[in-house]
Amino acid sequence: MDLHSSHLLERATRPGTFLPETFSWSQLQTGSFEVRYAFLEAGPIILSTRRLNRGVKARAELVPQTSMIAVAADLSTQARWFGKEFDASNILATHAWVEISTPGPAWFCSVTIDENSLVRQFSQTPDVLSLLEETKRTRLSRDPFYALRLRYAIMRCFWLAGTSGTPELPMGVPAKTVYGTLVPLAAGAMERFDAHAVEASKSLTRRVTAVRSCEAYMHEHAGETISLLDLCRVSQMRSRSLINAFEAVTGFSPMDYLKRLRLSGVRRALQLADKETTRIIDLATDWGFWHMGHFSKYYRAMFGELPSQTLLNN
Repeated sequence: MDLHSSHLLERATRPGTFLPETFSWSQLQTGSFEVRYAFLEAGPIILSTRRLNRGVKARAELVPQTSMIAVAADLSTQARWFGKEFDASNILATHAWVEISTPGPAWFCSVTIDENSLVRQFSQTPDVLSLLEETKRTRLSRDPFYALRLRYAIMRCFWLAGTSGTPELPMGVPAKTVYGTLVPLAAGAMERFDAHAVEASKSLTRRVTAVRSCEAYMHEHAGETISLLDLCRVSQMRSRSLINAFEAVTGFSPMDYLKRLRLSGVRRALQLADKETTRIIDLATDWGFWHMGHFSKYYRAMFGELPSQTLLNN
């Protein structure tokens, strides 16, 4: 399978899958980030795979009338989906938002469905209608057997495409493999969701809500000084409770998470900037770094290079 690669996660998303203005992500783990990705189009269904070499936090809203089913592509992937544990035993389905974080390298594969197009082409197919009905809620299930079967079916499509020497599924494969095998399999998995659902505890739900409100505040006040007291006020939690919430949901303390979010913001801005006109100090202050010596030290420790090197090599 021939994978493309990028240092920007947004370039590993298929146009028309997510609303661009809602897409945000931050690198959480030190080192140079890279995502390797591939897409396969089969009419209203798009198969995708993304392999991340560093831990990240990503969030985006699907375009209307689009749904997604995803599984881990290998046994070592560990992640959190809206705060819930997600690994090779899980299947997730969403009709609205994607929010996932990984503590380290991870590999995912997914099925994205253009619902209107699928109905137009297969309006009399029971498996298709069942699949569309079952993906209208955001849910997470723990079903090792079906997760394994879905993972194998998706990756087999990529293998078949790779052996054909073309970037798209070979002639005959979409109808035979996607609509004849993958769609019924996905529909069957969706029907089992209620029996294998992963329910979030009330404490986890409260923690996720607190972290999410703090993240929104961090983005809204990116260029300002933010203290733990500010975040406690926003989340309406005491400092110890908020620290516990962040460590449970993100793996980091609130202030460490804020620093990583800001460093990632500067790095993405540098990677997209005009190297002839951009001043690093301007981007750094936009993201709340006022001491350039400290900023350069943090940046190099996080990404293994100086900000000037990122700008030069973008």
